[in-house]
Amino acid sequence: MLLKIEDPKVSTELKLIPKNHWSLIDYISVGVKGFPPGGLVGIDITSRCNLNCRHCYFRRGHNVSELSFEEWVAKLKELKRDGAALYICGWLGGEPLLRVDVLEMAKRFFKSNVIFTNGTQELPSWEDCTFVVSVPGTRKTYSYITGTDDKVYDMVKEHADRPELDIVVSFCITRQNRDCIEPFLEEWSKDVGIKGVFFEFYTPAKGEGTEMWLDWDERDRVMDRLFELKRVYGDFIHNSFQILNLMRSKRVRQILLDCPFGRVGLSLDSMGRQKFPCTLGPSADCSRCGCILPVFSVLLHKRSLLLAAFFAFLFRMMRDYRRFRVKDKPPH
Repeated sequence: MLLKIEDPKVSTELKLIPKNHWSLIDYISVGVKGFPPGGLVGIDITSRCNLNCRHCYFRRGHNVSELSFEEWVAKLKELKRDGAALYICGWLGGEPLLRVDVLEMAKRFFKSNVIFTNGTQELPSWEDCTFVVSVPGTRKTYSYITGTDDKVYDMVKEHADRPELDIVVSFCITRQNRDCIEPFLEEWSKDVGIKGVFFEFYTPAKGEGTEMWLDWDERDRVMDRLFELKRVYGDFIHNSFQILNLMRSKRVRQILLDCPFGRVGLSLDSMGRQKFPCTLGPSADCSRCGCILPVFSVLLHKRSLLLAAFFAFLFRMMRDYRRFRVKDKPPH
């Protein structure tokens, strides 16, 4: 889908905002000084969503308004003027693709952009960002969690089947879908042109019971399965072994005692106001958090872990490049 800018104000603004790119100096700075405060940003670009998923933290919020295009331009310029690093942004909601015009403008402020979508909207042909499509289970489980019929599941698969784009599926593990991880991987690794799947766990609200949340022992049993599946599916499971180790209860509970997100990250609601303590908002039970964000923040905050992750990434890039060269090498 090609974006059509019909509003001349939007088109003009796009021309005025230079694209923020990574530079060699940025990489050196992160390696020497660590990841800067405010370098990881999460923005609820809209308060609207066309689904009402049982596991979504946004159901617990009370956002009824959102900034206009012009107000978001002003807000992002303010962040830049105030010295925010603006390295990585996760675009959330609500359903962020309900505001494609704002995203087309706003993603220019950041070096890397990750758009978290439910996949019900056709994905724009943007090769400069990553799309993370939430699919919490195979067909029957998906319909139960999202409250939709089979047609929506098929539509999401169709929208995600864009191998020319950088698309990853997010699978949030709950009590309802923990038993369909294996069939889900088998189906989506063969039938859909995505780059892979990453897993995280459901985070309950304060005072919430265990209807959807898995206790720590149950989570560790799921983690044992994910380790075995990682050995089978390799990089198709985007959680590295390093991240999987940090997700085990013994490690992650230590992380949650002093979540590092606040030292590297910043979250804004749909009115541009800062959210605390993170994207999940004040109602989340941080002591039982299953979100990948604290683990990812640890990697960014601790330079030893960050460098290990970076060199692992370079190794995968070099390996994939060699495979590409061998595959495309003409026969003698």
